Amino acid sequence: MKKALISVYSKRNLKKFAKNLSNLGIEIIATEGTARELSQNEIPVTRVSEFTGFSELLGGGIKTLHPAIHAAIATGEISIVVVNLIPLRSIERMDIGGVALLKSAIKNFKNVAAVTDPEQYGGVIEEIAGTGDISYETRLSLAILASAYIVEYESEAGKILEGMRPRSL
Repeated sequence: MKKALISVYSKRNLKKFAKNLSNLGIEIIATEGTARELSQNEIPVTRVSEFTGFSELLGGGIKTLHPAIHAAIATGEISIVVVNLIPLRSIERMDIGGVALLKSAIKNFKNVAAVTDPEQYGGVIEEIAGTGDISYETRLSLAILASAYIVEYESEAGKILEGMRPRSL
């Protein structure tokens, strides 16, 4: 059975997407907040903590930075990684785990789809429903979009840091 890891800040269109994944026989693994949303909508989900055997740390600040997660992405056991990042308002709220998940998925794009935008959900579901998989071309396109998404996010972090620089006298 294929697995999808879902860790999303924005829950827009999540219920329908996850329900469709589940109906297509894809096991869903999710971070706590996402898993709670799915469970409330009666969508089967395995929590990341169940998958790794470790609880989230620092009040949920560290949850997906675990070797079991990244090994599963590297081997293609997790073949869909769905992440949209925490909006960057301060460096303290920077999403490190989500960026790491996306980078792992991008690195293994030949076997893993990196989904970053709810607008991508419909196409992903349609392709899996039609062919049973996500094509190389689609995974490559998604990896390119995910890479640009990370660059934009990290650029925002740089701007925040630049704003923290003390002014010269």
